[in-house]
Amino acid sequence: MICSYRPRGEALSCTDTLDPEAPWIDLVQPDAEERARVSELVGLDLPSLADQEEIEHSSRLYLEHGVPVMTALLTVRTDAGAVETAPVTFIPTRDRLVTIRHQPHGAFRAFHDHPDRSSLGVGSALRIQVGLIEAVVDRLADFTEHVGREIDLMTRAAFQFGEGPAKDHEAALRDIGRQDTVVMQIRESLTSLDRLLGFLQPTLGKSGDADEARRAIKSAQRDVRTISEQATFLTSKTALLLEATLGMISIEQNEIGKIFSVVATVFLPPTLIASIFGMNFVVMPILEWRYGYYACLALMVLTAAAPLLWFKRKGWL
Repeated sequence: MICSYRPRGEALSCTDTLDPEAPWIDLVQPDAEERARVSELVGLDLPSLADQEEIEHSSRLYLEHGVPVMTALLTVRTDAGAVETAPVTFIPTRDRLVTIRHQPHGAFRAFHDHPDRSSLGVGSALRIQVGLIEAVVDRLADFTEHVGREIDLMTRAAFQFGEGPAKDHEAALRDIGRQDTVVMQIRESLTSLDRLLGFLQPTLGKSGDADEARRAIKSAQRDVRTISEQATFLTSKTALLLEATLGMISIEQNEIGKIFSVVATVFLPPTLIASIFGMNFVVMPILEWRYGYYACLALMVLTAAAPLLWFKRKGWL
């Protein structure tokens, strides 16, 4: 799909056709024909999805005929609510910006809905590019803040040992793994975006817009590094949380083992006496009881079921 954006005052209007005069052309899941049309318009070979997913630095950040072609891995939230990374390519030519992406991205939607939040406005392709970068940084900051709050809640829950109902440690471990994966994806996006911003700055030229854009991009790069430091801190917190949860599991297992040891010790002397003497007495009135056999079977079932129910209630099974 091709979306051509034109500024309308402080807003952006979008058309679903290729507008040669539009300062921003956004390709969303483009097919080969759409990519060829835009490629002919800008005079450059546009990268395919396979090209965007290359991990080499030279495949993500390079100049083609003097035009920077820059790909960053950005975090996106899927329709199922999961967080993953997806490549987004920025190609700023002299008079237009071309973006290529294959997943819906909240930062693009936020920038389209609120372009007035951009520090430089939307008066030119370069200003639109700066606004998009700022929206991406804001989105990454929102992701990081949300994950930080989730990890804080999990930390408080983990250290409430012995308080309230028994905890589902298996679910806790899954949650820790999920949040740690999101943090790693955020860090990957931040690293990718930091490299893109460092590559972009020397290509901006020396016009008035370029000077303003360079200052805004330097500010965005400082924000990226600040968020990256926070993400590193969250990685340390998830590691601590994982160790704490495993420690809690170990402590609970030790407590369970101690109870079993006490029970075995308590019943060991009666078991020893019964194994020595058995039922070898002459006078045993209970042998003449009509319902003794059935009562014995019921007692065996009860003594087997009672510990199982108690262990289940304690969350040991």
